[in-house]
Amino acid sequence: MGHAAGAATEIGVELNKLETHAPDCRVYLVFDNGAGPALDVLQLDLILFDHEGLIMRRLAVDSAPLRAAKTTVKLFDIPDLDCEAIDRILINDVLECRDETGPLTDCVERLDPSSRAPAALVK
Repeated sequence: MGHAAGAATEIGVELNKLETHAPDCRVYLVFDNGAGPALDVLQLDLILFDHEGLIMRRLAVDSAPLRAAKTTVKLFDIPDLDCEAIDRILINDVLECRDETGPLTDCVERLDPSSRAPAALVK
């Protein structure tokens, strides 16, 4: 993971697992902040698409705190949604992102999404 001097460090975001807890869908996200400073606030704007490419749901997910040089697992439930209906999850935006120095503006660019689940995680 080489990056230019002074460039912000990447934060890996992996969609690790989708788990049905009827009638809800539990989403497991793994954040790899191994190279970066701690984030006190990281709120993601997620858009869920079905297999036809239609938007099913929009969610604001609070992913912080992310400790420095650490991998963190965050899980959340999406009410009344069948996991198998989800084709992909788009990180549409970062609603709020801040570290100890204050708000950061480049957090979307820093996110590096991937997926081990049947659904894709993209930005």
